[in-house]
Amino acid sequence: MTLVELERSLNRAQKLVHTQSGEALNLAFNAREIARSYAVPQLEAKAISICAMATFNFGNNEDTLNYLEEIKQLGAQHDIGQYEGASLNLYARTQYTLGDYHLSRDSWNRCLTLPDCAIDLETRVQAHVGLGQLYYAHEHFQTALAHHRKAEDLAAGSEDYHLQGAILINIATDLIACEQLDEALSVLKGALPLVRADQSYRNEAEIYMLIGRIQLLRGDLDRARMSLMVALKINRLHIHQWSEANTLLTLGECHLAKGEFSHAIEELSSGLIIATALGAVHLQSSIHQTLAKVYTAIAEPDLAQQHQAQYTLLRNTILSERHETQLETMELALF
Repeated sequence: MTLVELERSLNRAQKLVHTQSGEALNLAFNAREIARSYAVPQLEAKAISICAMATFNFGNNEDTLNYLEEIKQLGAQHDIGQYEGASLNLYARTQYTLGDYHLSRDSWNRCLTLPDCAIDLETRVQAHVGLGQLYYAHEHFQTALAHHRKAEDLAAGSEDYHLQGAILINIATDLIACEQLDEALSVLKGALPLVRADQSYRNEAEIYMLIGRIQLLRGDLDRARMSLMVALKINRLHIHQWSEANTLLTLGECHLAKGEFSHAIEELSSGLIIATALGAVHLQSSIHQTLAKVYTAIAEPDLAQQHQAQYTLLRNTILSERHETQLETMELALF
């Protein structure tokens, strides 16, 4: 493979990483050794970065962190350019998924201070998206929205449909938490053409899940279930486990509202298995909270108490006093 062919192969892998992660991983994995043989550190870093993103999309956090450690070691010896920022951002996303919020916070803040030679604009935008998600997890919904609006402003000139769609999905999520359902639905409808143009099945599933949540909050339970089943089908077809668990949580809430308790328990239990395997602490806490409500509704106080205790334990882990203080300091700086 010539150097030109190598670059072409990596560019193809980059385009496929969010829509056909398996093919992207195969292309990048093969390109990694070829880039190393040519002694081109930036192309090697690009190949490893694509491998890391593909495994992240599959929910394989351990492999993702191993690839990111490779990039870190490579960057310690060579100039890898903007892949320093890209790897730092993905490291933050992975640690966020695992519930290590102080690590994700520090890494995203670092992304905002890197020089332009070490990070591209899109990655800076993603850092704002990530910090917004961090605030959302800590129930600082207005601050989350402020970060996501900042990301939207910075990305205004970007032609990256995947990034644009992800920003709008996060804004809609914040608006739902702020009980601005009409505006959230409008944002999601605006995001759907972008997501379909990008062929991002993960984001399309996320949109249907959020539409289902809005319908659930409005009491339109049958339509909510239909939207959520579409999201679940997409997630399972494309192996997006975090989104699958999140959709199962919302489906469980829907069946709880309908009084269909056995269905709720089945879906929530399935979601909890996935969330636990992924190490997704925030998602686990939400599922335990909803299971506690289900078992209370069917007069199983011991099981309800067990799940409530797990919810409290996990929420206390997330909302640690030290971390809250640091977030509040960051919040003041943002405004």
